[in-house]
Amino acid sequence: MTKLQNSNSLFYTVQGEGPNLVLLHGFLEDHSMWDALVDDLADHARVICIDLPGHGKSALSESATMGSFASDVLKVLDLLKADQINLVGHSMGGYVALALTEMAPQRINNLCLLNSTFYPDTEDRKQKRHQAIGVIQEDPQLFVRTVIPSLFPISVRKALKPVINDLISKASLMTAEAIIAATEAMIHRPDRSALFFERKQKSYLVIGKQDPLVNIPALIKAVDQHQNQKLILEGGHMSPFENIDKVRIFLTKFIF
Repeated sequence: MTKLQNSNSLFYTVQGEGPNLVLLHGFLEDHSMWDALVDDLADHARVICIDLPGHGKSALSESATMGSFASDVLKVLDLLKADQINLVGHSMGGYVALALTEMAPQRINNLCLLNSTFYPDTEDRKQKRHQAIGVIQEDPQLFVRTVIPSLFPISVRKALKPVINDLISKASLMTAEAIIAATEAMIHRPDRSALFFERKQKSYLVIGKQDPLVNIPALIKAVDQHQNQKLILEGGHMSPFENIDKVRIFLTKFIF
């Protein structure tokens, strides 16, 4: 059974029973990015998918930081009485997941960063995001149509064209204000690598070999040094679409 709700803060869906599995989407995405995975995962868990502020059916928060996004997510978890959760964040959702873990560490069991990072933006990356804001202000639709295909390796774009077109269609409904707010929130997020490594519970990293948005060698080196668990997949930044079967298997095991 799926429940669709719009709380005072965020839109969310709930499906299945069992341990709580919270899935947080990335930048320009919404809860529907998990649709092809939820039915199977709901056989093992109570799956909670949340639209982050300004994305999907959730209104933009008055303030926009990874911390404020996490605070809004926490309100949904309180409403659902989800006191203990396994938490997965894709891309920007990983940044929110880290902020939530910092905010309520006692509630987070397993934590997974999926195509994400615990490091802050480099100065070069910040500069590129600032340049992107200029494009968004001029033509948010152009920004969306340009960015989303770039998240997929060229080799898979033709095969995944329906997926890419669907992501573009949904992201095109976002306001320029919401896109800019999320971009600025990513620029100003802090380094949360220590938080990721010092948890007593398990912290996982799942990355694609061709992901252009993260420093893959640095992430692998750091994870190996701290003996955290990692999964390296073929493909780029969009593993839930490029490697759906392997992500499904991983998340099923991740729940327990």
